[in-house]
Amino acid sequence: MRDPFSWSLPLFRAFGIQVRIHIIYIILTLGLILRAYSQDPHHWLDFVLIWVVMLFVIILLHEFGHCFAARRVNGDAEEILMWPLGGLAYCSVPHTARANLVTAVGGPMVNVWICLAATVALFIAGFLPPMNIFQSRQLYQPELHHWKTGTTALPGFGNLAYFEDANTGKLIHSYQLFQLDDGSLVAMKDSKAIRVIEPEEVRYPTWVLWTARLFWVSWMLLLFNLLPAFPLDGGRILQCLIWGRTDDFKQATTIACYAGFATAFLFLLISFWLNETMLLALGIFILITCYQQLRMLEMGGYQEAGAFGYDFSKGYGAFGADDDRPRKKREGFIRRWVKAKRERRLRKEKEQQAADEIRLDELLEKISREGKDSLTSEERRFMQRMSDRKRDRTRDNS
Repeated sequence: MRDPFSWSLPLFRAFGIQVRIHIIYIILTLGLILRAYSQDPHHWLDFVLIWVVMLFVIILLHEFGHCFAARRVNGDAEEILMWPLGGLAYCSVPHTARANLVTAVGGPMVNVWICLAATVALFIAGFLPPMNIFQSRQLYQPELHHWKTGTTALPGFGNLAYFEDANTGKLIHSYQLFQLDDGSLVAMKDSKAIRVIEPEEVRYPTWVLWTARLFWVSWMLLLFNLLPAFPLDGGRILQCLIWGRTDDFKQATTIACYAGFATAFLFLLISFWLNETMLLALGIFILITCYQQLRMLEMGGYQEAGAFGYDFSKGYGAFGADDDRPRKKREGFIRRWVKAKRERRLRKEKEQQAADEIRLDELLEKISREGKDSLTSEERRFMQRMSDRKRDRTRDNS
């Protein structure tokens, strides 16, 4: 219970990867659903389908992209944690710039493929995807450009939220519509009654609406994740690119962390400006994460021969040797927390090494009994990782 990241429940296992959901994620989701229902009981189901179902699936596929990319570079993936600020893929990859870069790019590439598939579907139907992520109405009631006719298209079902001002001809947005005795329509806009008529724009079917929504959510997540803020994907990609050019992991991580600080301060500013709680929480999380990374560098927590990737327990908790110098004052909370995380990591690594040795003996016995062709693809990857690990140890000892 001392580790907040352990407060999760198992959902399912797929491709040898355990998917878990954080308890706070469940509580937050239920709270958002109740708020959406209380604010707009007529459209709360759209909110649930977009921000609960669709967002969850896209983020989960994004994390699977990291896991599969890690396996492509001879790494492995153990677990995915869905939590309030997104997803965390627990991966272990070789400690090289290329391996970490491939793993970092694997998640955003899933969003790219989703956007491409949605774009192709919309283009076949005659529409262009909604690219403006700063207009929330492009998610709920997207105005799609019909590239064949050059006109604006709106959803083609009842209770339209868009109407044309009868006096000015401008398009207005309102969910409140009233019909007067003379048959004319009146819409409420900014507490004002405006006579309106139904627009003559092109209507599109429901499947186009949901395809446009799928594109918007995936496109928004892609652009957000590519921000150069460690530990977002953009920050990790920046770290790997500098690491590959300079061959200096410490310098690359330092630059990525300071870029994360700058982005986090921007998030905090915008969160106070727009009163966005989630953006505030994300900014604080980025600040804490970047601070921890710099502390680990100062303490020598990263070992060149070790694995580093999207494994949250290793990437953020792999601390180095303790400072044994005597102290006059009692250690602070952060230093005690760092030491406790390090001890738990070392204990977990020893247990994992013992389990790997037992499994290796079992696989060697299986090979002697049934032959090498009897091994599965996952067992072959495991044997290769164990072989690489022993070879690295031999090289270090020599």
